[in-house]
Amino acid sequence: MAITIALGVLLALLLDQPMWGQGFVRILVIAPFFVMPTVSALIWKNMFMDPNYGLFAYLWEFFGAEPIQWLSQASLQSIVMIVSWQWLPFSTLILLTAIQSLDTEQLEASEMDGATALKRFWFIILPHLGRAMTVVLLIQTIFLLSIFAEIFVTTGGAFGSKTLTYLIYQRVLESQNVGLGSAGGVYAIILANIVAIFLMRIVGKNLDS
Repeated sequence: MAITIALGVLLALLLDQPMWGQGFVRILVIAPFFVMPTVSALIWKNMFMDPNYGLFAYLWEFFGAEPIQWLSQASLQSIVMIVSWQWLPFSTLILLTAIQSLDTEQLEASEMDGATALKRFWFIILPHLGRAMTVVLLIQTIFLLSIFAEIFVTTGGAFGSKTLTYLIYQRVLESQNVGLGSAGGVYAIILANIVAIFLMRIVGKNLDS
């Protein structure tokens, strides 16, 4: 989530600048969010992370390094990259909308007062994005609790990449332990509600401030 928020802020700032073909660029940035998780995982597994024919393997060999077995040697990092790529467009869209709602007169006044671009970002833009960041954090946290397709397609739950959702799947369908799987499902629902209530309170406080 930290990756999507940090990169989302950067992309939102870039997309807010006037450029040629701005609308087309925004569509390209948002497009990965509409790709199904299974398709996204297959793309990353075969086109990017394949140790023999993947793009990352070619880059590693170009710089004289040994290609990494991503899905076995860095399975957790691989899942993080795939999920971050999927959710980065959503984060960017929300943060871009928040930036465009910022009062431009405030930025112009601070610039006339001699504030640098870094100070304008730190003291004006970033505090303004606080509410949008909280909303992104809330929605992503709820959905990340149900990650399954990315793990099933890439690592199959091996190399320490299992999540609660995948463990429930294993207990019910692979081990035929319906009782333990059902208990895990109830636990997942309770956990998701606790996280949602906690984050919604944070959102509420930010909206009231």
